[in-house]
Amino acid sequence: MPRRLIRPLLALGFGLFGLAAVSPVYNTYVAILLHNAGLSASLVAFVMTWDNWLNIVIPWWAGRESDRRWTRIGRRKPWILVGAILALTFVLIPLAGTLPAMLLALFFTSLGLAIARAPGLALLGDLFPARSRSVASGVINVFGGLGAVLALFGSGFLFDVGPALPFFFAGALLFIGSAVLLWGVQERRESHADAVLPDDGFWMQLRALVQGNRSGWLLLLAIFFSFSGFNAAETWLSSYAHFSLGATEAQLPLFMAIFAGALLLAAIPSGMLASRWGRKRMAIAGMVALAALLAAGLFVRSPLALALLLAPAGAAWAPILVNTLPLLYDVGGGQKMGALTGLYYVSASLAAVLGPQVVGWAVDASGGSYQAVWAIAAVFMAVGAVVLAQVQVETE
Repeated sequence: MPRRLIRPLLALGFGLFGLAAVSPVYNTYVAILLHNAGLSASLVAFVMTWDNWLNIVIPWWAGRESDRRWTRIGRRKPWILVGAILALTFVLIPLAGTLPAMLLALFFTSLGLAIARAPGLALLGDLFPARSRSVASGVINVFGGLGAVLALFGSGFLFDVGPALPFFFAGALLFIGSAVLLWGVQERRESHADAVLPDDGFWMQLRALVQGNRSGWLLLLAIFFSFSGFNAAETWLSSYAHFSLGATEAQLPLFMAIFAGALLLAAIPSGMLASRWGRKRMAIAGMVALAALLAAGLFVRSPLALALLLAPAGAAWAPILVNTLPLLYDVGGGQKMGALTGLYYVSASLAAVLGPQVVGWAVDASGGSYQAVWAIAAVFMAVGAVVLAQVQVETE
């Protein structure tokens, strides 16, 4: 990778570092806070996924607008700045004295993250040539893994000191990561086309991607199914570990930290191997392996067994996470990196709504058994692998 790309690569990595610190703390503790407030499993699932309803609309809109409008500081960075400011309301969640106040803080956190995501990740397409994107994606996902691991391990120790401290800690990491990204990335207008892009609506842009391009919609479906499986497992992992295996609140972040640590170690190799063997092959291999590991979760009977399962699961998730967005850039092409990134988030966010909600219904229907988490997640992941196998990629 050229030396001139190292600084923006590291800055983009720190930005993902900050964003990644929020989600695991959110997913670990918010579901339990809502459960303790008296909500049923179905209502907890609804609240835990309403941020993903925002992600269905907001990232595509923000990504499209960032394609079309420049400011003195760039076209992506204003959206990242506004999103980061709103997302810092995350630190207010544990301080809310009432359920409505907590829900309001959750809404602004979700809105801020939704605004920042697509413009921020679109910098991957802006700054790096196609041949370097899988490696760059691997590097920035290492930073994301570091943010998640640091937030999870830190919150595991801080929770015993004060239940609000994990939220403060993750909020501090978000602030630092966003500041480094905004300082370190210099968007150069001359490196992009100056033509005014048409104000296409969502359905027009989706049709432009998939019309006459069977692989376009198949890839979005594969992303949808694989992310449904991942989110079904991730959202309910802490509840499964706590209510089915007896893990304590202080132990819960450590499970996702193991997963995130394995993801961290496997991210860069996943990008490098994709440069040799192809992004599609690596993503399919990850889906097949992860489907098998999720199915094996049906036989977990102790916190130790769960921890041992999550390490290879994190490594299997890495080639999926690292390669699916660059693969969408390959299939979609063009200059609208923000809009393509937005479509990626639409598919992933629909998955983040469906997967956890299906599990919530199954838990309620089974009288509170969380075993359904594993079976449902494994089926989604396997379907994703089958669909992705049908995608044709010219560059591979």
